[in-house]
Amino acid sequence: MNCRSCKNRIMPFFSLGRMPLVNSFLKKKKDFLSEKKFDLTVGFCPKCYLVQLTKTVPPEEMFRNYVYFSSTSSLFLKHCEDVAEELVKKLNLSSKSLVLEIASNDGAQLKAFKKRGVRVLGVDPAKNIAKVANKEGIETVPDFFNYKFAKQLKDKKGIMADLIYGANVLAHVPKITDFVKGVKEVLAKGGTAVFELPYIRGLFENKFDTIYHEHVFYYSLVALRNLFHSAGLDIYDVKMTPMQGGSLMIFASHPDNFSVSQNVEKLVKKELKDGFDKLATYKKINNNVSKLKTELLFLLKKIKTGGKRIAAYGAAAKGTVLMNYFGIAPYLDFISDKSVAKQGLYTPGTHLMVYPPEEVYKRKPDYLLILPWNIADEIVKQYGDYKKAGGKFIVPVPRVKVI
Repeated sequence: MNCRSCKNRIMPFFSLGRMPLVNSFLKKKKDFLSEKKFDLTVGFCPKCYLVQLTKTVPPEEMFRNYVYFSSTSSLFLKHCEDVAEELVKKLNLSSKSLVLEIASNDGAQLKAFKKRGVRVLGVDPAKNIAKVANKEGIETVPDFFNYKFAKQLKDKKGIMADLIYGANVLAHVPKITDFVKGVKEVLAKGGTAVFELPYIRGLFENKFDTIYHEHVFYYSLVALRNLFHSAGLDIYDVKMTPMQGGSLMIFASHPDNFSVSQNVEKLVKKELKDGFDKLATYKKINNNVSKLKTELLFLLKKIKTGGKRIAAYGAAAKGTVLMNYFGIAPYLDFISDKSVAKQGLYTPGTHLMVYPPEEVYKRKPDYLLILPWNIADEIVKQYGDYKKAGGKFIVPVPRVKVI
């Protein structure tokens, strides 16, 4: 397998075996036998330092009909407001400015920009979700963003964006160099492209459940800088955000538009010091995840042996990876999620029926395993009455913790 960016040979270092697609929920039990599973192995490019899957699944199979809606999380909605407020000020956006969001989902982020008087346009391949966004007044084109699409926006519609924004999209695009060239094509001369994405440092902190088929890439800043430079764009600033358990937000522009911030140089220097350019660094993930698995299974077995009941909350992508790779489904009595789109369906691979959040109060499990650990505080707050009644929470990542 060759690197999708620089074409150099990549070197595998961690495998989760064959896994189902994290958002391919099943409607009926008869679907269990025909469920598809795909290899999930991660490799490292020793030339441009880009970490990526060795094999990919066609995007059309994963994103044309999607069950994740951004607006489900109140924490995410608050983040959308914060991002819009910050970027409007930082980039001096006005009613004359245009924000183009790639993978805009149901328009949650664009609503925050529109509320501040900025013109917006969304692009998202999930037709069912784009339809919802359009109904909500957020113009959204149901298509995949790439160089050809960007050129059509520019040449046929005269669209040039002052801000191109994308949250958790850079990891999803197999033809990443074509994608970034598309960004350059439709970015206004003095514009900025801002992308937020899970930071690869999380893999060294046991946050391995961000590895799934939708995430083709796992980025360090050194790899991102090489990628954008190859497409004729420069990363001029970077910051950390708390989303997804730790994310990078990068700011890119056409060359020489902005002076490069010390934030960029400092983080690159730290990454090189920590060995982000060395295969040996990534190989350590295997042992770390193995220890976490042993610790979590020991706890779950102990609880069940004691006659207690365990339910899971949050049929999120992370949860699908964790349940399948660690084999924890047999210890769970049921799973619940507040996403109506997932309720009544069966979880990928583990085949647990997804119930509404109220099921926790009906069946009163002794423990609630929080699968989307990155929003654990939000979930604990959501189930305040459950906790007052004696219920306990288990947070499995990055360290097993009982609350």
